[in-house]
Amino acid sequence: MPYRPAETDPDPDAVRRLTIVPFLPDGHCAVIDATDGPRLPHGAVAPGEHWLVDGAQRVPLETAGYKPQRVHPFAADGDHLYVWCDGDRYAGRRPHATVPWITGNAASIADRLAAAGRPDQAIAVRDGHRSFTAQTDESYYADNRRLLEPAYLRGDTVWAGSGFGSGPDEWRARRSMIVDGVHRSGTFLDVGCANGLLMESVREWAAERGHTLEPYGVDLAPGLVELARSRLPHWADRIAVGNAIDWRPAHGRLFAFVHLLLDLVPARRRADLVRHGLSLVEPDGRLLVSVYQPIGGSLPGVAELVRGLGFPVVGESHARTGDGTASTAWLTVPPSGRPPNAMLCYEYKFGL
Repeated sequence: MPYRPAETDPDPDAVRRLTIVPFLPDGHCAVIDATDGPRLPHGAVAPGEHWLVDGAQRVPLETAGYKPQRVHPFAADGDHLYVWCDGDRYAGRRPHATVPWITGNAASIADRLAAAGRPDQAIAVRDGHRSFTAQTDESYYADNRRLLEPAYLRGDTVWAGSGFGSGPDEWRARRSMIVDGVHRSGTFLDVGCANGLLMESVREWAAERGHTLEPYGVDLAPGLVELARSRLPHWADRIAVGNAIDWRPAHGRLFAFVHLLLDLVPARRRADLVRHGLSLVEPDGRLLVSVYQPIGGSLPGVAELVRGLGFPVVGESHARTGDGTASTAWLTVPPSGRPPNAMLCYEYKFGL
């Protein structure tokens, strides 16, 4: 299994088979507990499929009931591509397998694969884990862009162009909890705005509650920013290209509400992301932090995650579906000014 440099993308036309090394939110590796011993998800790229946007999404779903969030190639043997994914178990409506898993650290999983007579897959787990744990921040952001930008741009509905697989009713059920954290009128910044649909929706949902929001957006992918600007020409000058971890608006503008997703950055940078998000919020404003995950996913609610980073959560809300797929937590910046770090947030909250 020849090693492929982590930043090298294969020719899409040259990939015919995929083997997936799946990682879970806790960092453990997962394999299928098959009757003939543990094995990795693998399968053919179907005619007309793109290995990344199509095949690497379908194969782990149909063979392992696993939904990837990011996909990263690390080795190739002819037309056979080896990729690692980070993602989670899936139990939604898309076609998927319901199979038992074996999970554990990469070393123990590799040993089990080797003992089951699958030495190539054991090597794949070890090499995939090495690539997964060594990934740089820049590589993480590149993975997000190379997958999400083409997937969203080819969406044939406004919801698909925002990375959502259903229509307006479910969109509202799974996203309107964000507005539960909106307590007044003001500006709203959506970090990771994609095609701008959430900007529009939050404005509408807030208006139903008597609040007037003026939306702004920023996204890492220039193609998605271009799409958002073309869809929303009246807000085109409010939508920018930038990275969630360090983007700042011109002229030092602050916002009444800033919304972001924790998976915009690597897990080790989540606290930095929250601190940066707070730095964009005006006094008496709120940072709204969300987590979206597949049906059947294993992540806790976002409030628990944010508290675990050392930040005081003052409120939380969940998707109206009751299936744990989405949640939002909010942190309030006091009228006296914005807290620069987690400990200062704690002091503001509890008066220490």
